[in-house]
Amino acid sequence: MHLKPLQVLAVIGAFCLFGAGALADHQRSSLDASTLPTGRRLISYGSHTPVGSFPCNMSLSPDGKWIAVTDSGFREYISILNAQTGQLVSRVSFNPARGKSEDSAGLYYGLAWAPSSNSPKDEKLYASCGALDKVAILSVDASGHASDNGKFLINPSALPAFALFARPNFAAGIALNRNGSLLYIANNESSQYTDFKGSLTVLDTASGKTIGKVVTPGFPYAAAALTTGPNADKKVYVTSELDGVVSVIDVHDPAHPVILRNIHTGDHPIALLLNQDQSRLYAANASSDSVSIVDTLNDQIVQNLSLRGKNGLPGMTPTGLALSHDEKRLYITLGDLDAVAVVNLGGEKPYVEGMIPAGWYPTAVIAAGDHLFIANAKGNQTRNPNGDALGPGGSWGRYIQNILEGTVQEAPVPNDQELKKLTQIVSYSDRVRVQSPVPHTTIKHVIYIIKENRTYDQVLGDMPQGNGDPSLCMFGKTITPNLHAMAARFVLLDNFYCSAEVSPDGWNWSTGGMANEYVERNVPYNYSGRGRSYDFEGATNDAPVRRMGLPDVAEPPGGYLWDAAAKAGITYRNYGFFVSFGVSRTPQGKLILGDNRALVPNLTNHTDDSFRQFDLRYADSDAYRIDHCAASTQMLTFGIHKSPDRFQEWKREFDQYVKDGNLPALEMVRMMRDHTSGTRPGIPTPTAMVADNDYSIGQLVDAVSHSPYWKSTLICIVEDDAQNGYDHVDCHRSPAYLISPCIKANSVDHHFYNTDSMLHTIEEILNLKPMCLYDAMAPVIQDFTPLPDNSSVYVSILPVKSVVAQINERTAYGARRSMKMDFARADMAPADELNAIIWRSVKGADAPLPLVRHTLHAAAFFSDAD
Repeated sequence: MHLKPLQVLAVIGAFCLFGAGALADHQRSSLDASTLPTGRRLISYGSHTPVGSFPCNMSLSPDGKWIAVTDSGFREYISILNAQTGQLVSRVSFNPARGKSEDSAGLYYGLAWAPSSNSPKDEKLYASCGALDKVAILSVDASGHASDNGKFLINPSALPAFALFARPNFAAGIALNRNGSLLYIANNESSQYTDFKGSLTVLDTASGKTIGKVVTPGFPYAAAALTTGPNADKKVYVTSELDGVVSVIDVHDPAHPVILRNIHTGDHPIALLLNQDQSRLYAANASSDSVSIVDTLNDQIVQNLSLRGKNGLPGMTPTGLALSHDEKRLYITLGDLDAVAVVNLGGEKPYVEGMIPAGWYPTAVIAAGDHLFIANAKGNQTRNPNGDALGPGGSWGRYIQNILEGTVQEAPVPNDQELKKLTQIVSYSDRVRVQSPVPHTTIKHVIYIIKENRTYDQVLGDMPQGNGDPSLCMFGKTITPNLHAMAARFVLLDNFYCSAEVSPDGWNWSTGGMANEYVERNVPYNYSGRGRSYDFEGATNDAPVRRMGLPDVAEPPGGYLWDAAAKAGITYRNYGFFVSFGVSRTPQGKLILGDNRALVPNLTNHTDDSFRQFDLRYADSDAYRIDHCAASTQMLTFGIHKSPDRFQEWKREFDQYVKDGNLPALEMVRMMRDHTSGTRPGIPTPTAMVADNDYSIGQLVDAVSHSPYWKSTLICIVEDDAQNGYDHVDCHRSPAYLISPCIKANSVDHHFYNTDSMLHTIEEILNLKPMCLYDAMAPVIQDFTPLPDNSSVYVSILPVKSVVAQINERTAYGARRSMKMDFARADMAPADELNAIIWRSVKGADAPLPLVRHTLHAAAFFSDAD
């Protein structure tokens, strides 16, 4: 739905006149269509220009004619937009040429126009290139045409250049001095090899040589340099995502920059803005949901503006800043509210005057005359089906990270009356849904199971009572008989969405109700193959930071589900969530943490260390043991009890809880083998692994149903994400299951639910407080009965031996490619390529493949011989 500004105001007026409660059913269903997988509603305002994957920053040219936009996702461009009309004038691709690896080209946040020389020559634009340790130099002519002449400033890392220890500086925010002769680069990489510190580099733009460098607090991101006033060319400000400070750096001697002080602004400061005379510096604190106003003469905070409501819940996430020309208004993009806050600066004390609707996850804003330009990282589409290849000629393929198209939204600056109406629509869009609470039931225990990466159509697309596409079903009833039986007997949820795109943000959404800005920004960069470690499940750059007494830069601001359980004083037990992958040591070889140990404090004494973490060599269920068909590559036992599979290790403790009468109120269980290992020879086929995973769920439900805890237990099952598959409704739509005697028998629920709905339902049952605005506002799932009427025992269905015993042959489609893929951790294999392999392994070698554009490895296409 695309509405012009006046149409939007008319819609707002209708909402205000009739009220949310008066909406008819068909109006509610149309609102569902405008609901993102995250649960927010998008109301189109202004016009949108597509600019690539995850636009993360914008910058206005010195003459005010052009807006430069940079991306940090799969399809990366520098786009030049007309600052009067918002039209795309030109763009330069930073995507690899065919046959080149993904890490040969890329961008990352930093943008800086060279000072205007008032000459007819082209404008010069600098753009940081992240892990490439480079800053690109582009020229923009008088007509807005951008040119890339292949010129770079090299920003070399001082770390040892051998494989284990080599780490890039990771060029992020950049700024220039008064005449453009010096470039300041915030180096965002922080690891054990830098004592979790970052740095600021000073480069000579003429020679390209490094002049100076200074160590900063960890994960420095944005940079701003004073170029006017008494401290011109003497101070640079740099944010630290890790330590929550803005560092004031003395650069009057560029060869020896020195930190003067660190200003404690708030958690995760990520955007900086100077006013025109540079007497004030504004800092957006993403995880604190606040903006700090700093006096640049004495570097003192003069005002901290909180953006949270009275409930104090996180979930606004200020990401970008802009000032009106008269500096009476400050515009703040709110990534997790999908809106722009308008702050009145005209009085004695700043206050939020109103809100403007934005697209999906706004990251930056520019005020140019009477126009606002808003960068929306994930665009303005609420539904992105991937049953067919998308993009021009299908060039984007079907992969979830590649088909989300970011936009720049052009909208008129609203007057006071219009702003009030826009504020009402933003408020309505983010209001808690009218819903009934979970009815009083006999449920006292919740078992929360997280699986890996499947769409609804992939698994349940063959169920006629649901909204499925059988042609996209890969793991139907013959392969997943238990999941099908449970969906049929309890409730079929066919309008359930994963809030996340892939595993790193998926595990934060599934356990914390949201992903913070560090995760949202770095996941698409990481998954496009351009760099960064997998540092999103309790470890940062492979270090167990929380166990080392350091902050976790990827942790959501409201904490995790186990933190909520600890605060509430309920009992809880962890099986495979946030545990270490291998042994952790310092660079000097000192042991920090052993393998398969809890990575965060509130799980340390609540984790079964003998429950194997993500490891595709280890079985989920007993199927292989029962049918005597274990693969030669299979890990036959694990842990001090030598359990043969994940189910048996969980059941070992469950049986003891039954014996002792002390089952924890909350159990968190990771059953992950539905991820699969592609067609790597000697490994169970994707079909066999999914069948193994299905049986493990069946066995667990079987065990609970034959125990005295059956009538008091709810089993909640979700996928962490839906990235590895196709779905005709949306690439986020996923199977989810509620299993309990208190679930209505044989019910089908078409209402919108998502990951946060599952969390909110758990919180309601266990009397836990919400972690953030997302789970607080998510609709609670409405399929419960007060009494355990659906209480007959469940008998698990053993998969057919011919299915679970399948082993990939060397002649299997994609076998050679699968051998080159990394399956040691979740999602490290190139997902679009893996999807194609799995598709043909199930559907047949002649089944049409989706077009692959970007992968984590060099090859974009492969043949049957591969």
